[in-house]
Amino acid sequence: MKTLFKLSRTTKIMLAVFLISISVSCKDKKTQKDQPKQLDQIEELENEESFAGSSKRKDICQLITEEDVRGVFSLSDNVEIKQKKNRSSSCSYDWEATGKKFERYTVLLNFAKGKKRTNSQIDKIWKNQNSTVYKNRELQKVSGVGDKATWSNLGGGQLRVSSDGFIFYVSHSVMVMPGKDKPNDTKAMIDKAKKLAKLVINRV
Repeated sequence: MKTLFKLSRTTKIMLAVFLISISVSCKDKKTQKDQPKQLDQIEELENEESFAGSSKRKDICQLITEEDVRGVFSLSDNVEIKQKKNRSSSCSYDWEATGKKFERYTVLLNFAKGKKRTNSQIDKIWKNQNSTVYKNRELQKVSGVGDKATWSNLGGGQLRVSSDGFIFYVSHSVMVMPGKDKPNDTKAMIDKAKKLAKLVINRV
């Protein structure tokens, strides 16, 4: 009788484990069924509200080319320009100038994360960025390019442009060694960034 009791108890335990496994399996199937819908909702929310990070574009290095950089900055063929594409989310060009001081120049293009947006969405993102990303960044309005644009000292110098439902950034920075006499011709930097931004707008 004692052995029979033990067997009966073991059977009960096995039955309980079996029932639990069925319950978990059913729950997993429901979770898997709902997962695509949840991912779609998350993606939709990110597309509408998020601006952090950068959108991936296969043509990112075709929107500003090496030839464009040479033309805008009046660089001869003797100046070596290094192009770098970062996971299709940004494209940068680096070159150096030597003289009394060593100078390294960088131009970088990237787009705000997300797909094409409405004017109201752009305005909301723009206002949010102004109070967060560009707070204390010497933000100033720039005319004559895109639907609206601003310049800030973010990353050494950045032109932010809104055009046809997209927000993109043309960054232009200069590193000088030693760094005391860093070039600070903001107007010239803005003018060059505007020329590059207009090329981007025509090609998007």
